[in-house]
Amino acid sequence: MEMLISKETKSDLVKLGLYQIVGGAIGIFIILWAIYNNGPLTELTVLVYLFILLFFSYSIFSGTLCVKTKKNALRHSLINQILQVIGFAMMGFAFKYVAGFYFTVGLNLTESVNVSFGAGISKFDFNFNNEKERLEVDFNLIAFALVYWIDKLIKKAKQDTEIREVSSIGEIEGTHTKIDLT
Repeated sequence: MEMLISKETKSDLVKLGLYQIVGGAIGIFIILWAIYNNGPLTELTVLVYLFILLFFSYSIFSGTLCVKTKKNALRHSLINQILQVIGFAMMGFAFKYVAGFYFTVGLNLTESVNVSFGAGISKFDFNFNNEKERLEVDFNLIAFALVYWIDKLIKKAKQDTEIREVSSIGEIEGTHTKIDLT
């Protein structure tokens, strides 16, 4: 479904897109810096780094779609941010991904109940069959706020489209910015 969006909505899309592009680029820079500083690489290490780079590349991809107001821009951005809302470590597996800023509130249940807070920019924590005693969960409040904002943008874009479609009956085609959110 073609979306006819307002200038305000397009401006919000561009802001969201730039945030995701910058966050993904910083993440890629951090990973490349880690590769450079870790010395010789094994095949498994290369695969893990490529896996991590895919997440940060997806953030850049989502951001580019937003900046260009392309098809599925908000859907990809929503997926990208949902992946960043919850980080966890349990039974030897850990996953924490952030492309951009993060402010986390977490519970560490490894030895006792500890509340933790964290803040920073672009990170990735991935463990498989490692630190089996580690038990923690954290919530990225910035990613949560972005998920909420993206949801509002989806609704606003749909509303913009409905209003503009009704008001553009009889107008010349091509006078509005279009985006496909399906």
